[in-house]
Amino acid sequence: MMLREDSTFFVYDVANDLITESFAVGTVGPEWHTGGFGNFSGNPGEYDMILRNINTGGLQVYDIRNSHITNSAFMGAVGLDWQISGFGDFSSVPGETDMMMRNTNTGGLLLYDIANNQITGTVFLGTVGLEWQFAGVAPIHAPGASDLVLRNVNTGEFEVYDIANNQIIGAASLGQVGQEWQLGGFGTAPPTGSTGSSDGQPGSTSQLVQAMAGFGGGSGAGESLNTAPLSTETSQQPLLTTPQA
Repeated sequence: MMLREDSTFFVYDVANDLITESFAVGTVGPEWHTGGFGNFSGNPGEYDMILRNINTGGLQVYDIRNSHITNSAFMGAVGLDWQISGFGDFSSVPGETDMMMRNTNTGGLLLYDIANNQITGTVFLGTVGLEWQFAGVAPIHAPGASDLVLRNVNTGEFEVYDIANNQIIGAASLGQVGQEWQLGGFGTAPPTGSTGSSDGQPGSTSQLVQAMAGFGGGSGAGESLNTAPLSTETSQQPLLTTPQA
């Protein structure tokens, strides 16, 4: 577990439902907010952290091993109209954790492939109406997958987008739940690069999806989401700046 007190980060080692040790990891200015965690360095067994500067849009990655920061690298800057949505192995490269960002004005979804603490490629997935908000990333369509789940703020409906090789390969409604029910999170997500769920039961997430679908809702992919594939004209926008040496 990682906690932050003012500008100081603390990591708490957890085993057998108990905190076994804690460390002060370091201090970062308050303009740097936590973006997410994953294996951005590509080093086996490592879980790293990305921070984002709320003034400049800059992205900084911190390699973490044995509860200590071992390295840091600047990844570039992205316009503040793009917000981090989630992390997962969207590229389907084993051991890789990639980043998804969404445009707050248009609803556009953009994937950033990350390897060795650098962004190695970007892919535009399409545009989804802003009434559909990010709910989570989970292995919905297959063990080890990183699929995108959105929820409609007006109806409470859940929609899953299956993602593989940086492309949407399918979409389906998971059902509709009353808005008095707020999403707590997704369980049994496998570690990045693994081939099954973390509890050794690849089917457990599928059971969760089936239970959720039982609450009702549409059938099949939701055409109202207006998802469009990337056209050749879309590649002209260099959203990420080139880090200076």
